[in-house]
Formats: sequence, structure tokens, C-alpha cells
Amino acid sequence: MARLSGNVLGNLSGRLGNLSARTVEGQTILAARPSSFEVSQSPASIEARKKFAVTGNFAKFILDIVSLAEIWLKSKLPGMSVYNTTFKHNYQFSDSDKPTINNIITPGGFGLPVTSATLAADSLSMELGALNTVALFSAEEVDLSIASLVLYHNPTDPDDLPYQIIKLTKEEAGFDFTSAYTGSINFDVVQQGIASKYQNSILYLAVASKLADGKVVQYSATHSQ
Repeated sequence: MARLSGNVLGNLSGRLGNLSARTVEGQTILAARPSSFEVSQSPASIEARKKFAVTGNFAKFILDIVSLAEIWLKSKLPGMSVYNTTFKHNYQFSDSDKPTINNIITPGGFGLPVTSATLAADSLSMELGALNTVALFSAEEVDLSIASLVLYHNPTDPDDLPYQIIKLTKEEAGFDFTSAYTGSINFDVVQQGIASKYQNSILYLAVASKLADGKVVQYSATHSQ
């Protein structure tokens, strides 16, 4: 494996003959590719590839939410991309057929005081305890960002996908961190259609405090149920 610094070759990615290239933190990394290889068909290898695909899909949904992408950027591991960091934190929790209740959408954070969180056919409703009971907030932290993924699985029709994920977000401007919060997020038509096809679900929920300019300051650990 070779590392190239500077911009002589620019930022490269993909395959270059018998080399593969990727750019991480401004460095282009070149690695030799084997001339040929045989994909293992052992049960363990097949299960690992399925788990890899499940985790990769879950990571993409996480990073498709702006506030969560910013949070993971803050926690990016040295020499790794934000995507690979998110993947690494979640791989151990995934099953080969779907994410589990142990998967996470934030890398740690303060405990989220969820009093209740309920999924209906067309919405997510929640009640949170006062956030200042679990973290200290400065006067500059004025807004709250709510982010959630909902994993639907066990389809009523076996011809449907084994699981699907929807993403939900809400921004609360001028948030009062000293008071309990009650709120809801409505599903759009597509999300309602997905929810109607499945018998079971897993909810992943997290919040983040923000400055007036929209930058994330603090964030909660993932609440899942």
C-alpha cells in the first residue's frame, strides 16, 4: 500500500489497472489488487457479506440526515471517512438480515430522557423529560434538532422487501431545555405506505442542541425501542 500526499495526481478513487485508489483526509492511498481471487461461499463468509450490506445500508440512512452527518463528522476516526466511521461503530450490532435494536445513530452522547415514544400508522409522537437534567446547556444553545430512523421488518406480504427504513427529522427553534417536551413528526405518503406493509418496527431516536447558525453543539445517545 502506498500513500501519496499533495495534488500531483489529484484526488483519486476507484481502480487503476491492478491498483485501487481512495482519498482520505487529502492523502491518496494506493493498494495492489490481486490478479484473481475466488469469493468464499462458506456459510460464515456469506453471512459476513450480508451483515456488511445491512450495515452499509444503515450507515447511508444515518448520514442522509444532516444533523447526524455533522455529529459523525465530529467523531470521525483518524484515517477513516465519516461513512467508514459510522459503519465501524455499527457493524458489531447488525444481523445478517437487518439492523438490530442495538444499532446506533449517534456515537455516544448524553442519555436521552424519553418518557414515551409511540409509532402510529402516520406519525411518531414523543415525550421527553427536561434535557437540562441530563446535560449542561449554554445560553448559545438555542435550538433542538430531532432525528429518527424507523426500521420496519416482518412484511405482511412475503414478496415485499424483508425490511425498509424511513427517516424522520424535526427542528425546534428557541427550544426550552429546562422544560419537558411533547411533540410529533408526521409521515409523508410514501412513509405511510411503507409502515402499512410491516408487522414490526424498531425506533432509533436522538436529539442535538444547536447554535443559532445551525451548528450542532451537543447530542444525545441513541434511544432505541
